[in-house]
Amino acid sequence: MNVGESVRKAIVDWQVGEFEAAMLHACNAVDGTAKKTYPNEPSSNARFTRLLRENYAILGPMGAPGIDLGRTRFPIRVERPKAAGGSPDLADVIYGVHRCSHGHGEALPGGFELHPDAGGPARRTRMGLTRGTVQLSDRIIFGLLAVAVLSAVNTDQRVPDGYFLSYGASAVLPINEWWSRARDFSEIVATDPPPGPVTLDFRNWGTPAVP
Repeated sequence: MNVGESVRKAIVDWQVGEFEAAMLHACNAVDGTAKKTYPNEPSSNARFTRLLRENYAILGPMGAPGIDLGRTRFPIRVERPKAAGGSPDLADVIYGVHRCSHGHGEALPGGFELHPDAGGPARRTRMGLTRGTVQLSDRIIFGLLAVAVLSAVNTDQRVPDGYFLSYGASAVLPINEWWSRARDFSEIVATDPPPGPVTLDFRNWGTPAVP
């Protein structure tokens, strides 16, 4: 799987409002990165979610700012969640709902559509929750792409010139200049940190519905 091409396709599809297709390609970029990062892990679920958890310092500020992703568990059901405690974290939600639905050619379950935030205004990131569903911001697409782009195993990847990621109100990251630069990204976040982080607590919501 060519990670750079998946990154390019995700951005192209997002630009024309095809958020589900963009999410598919973003998940493919993470999948390809995870395979290279953990070559001895045969489970796509385990390696995909592990990569995201080990990069919550990237995924959080880019895709779900202000939320403590390490501690937050969501009131939905997914198959074989890998987060500690047995309830799904954001990595489980992305894999169990978005990656598996799109990867298997199935329609995204109702209630999991993405909110269109990344086009502006700056710093608006929405999340919609019911007992059994969670609607993430489309910023999560770029959070997934950032995890792939900033990974050390992707230093050999390329996209056409002109493609970029952005952070906060003003930081622009030309992708071909930012492959494998996770440490540099952490320095940018330190100068413009998101609010929080807040742990979302849904323990009193009862048993979630099956999506």
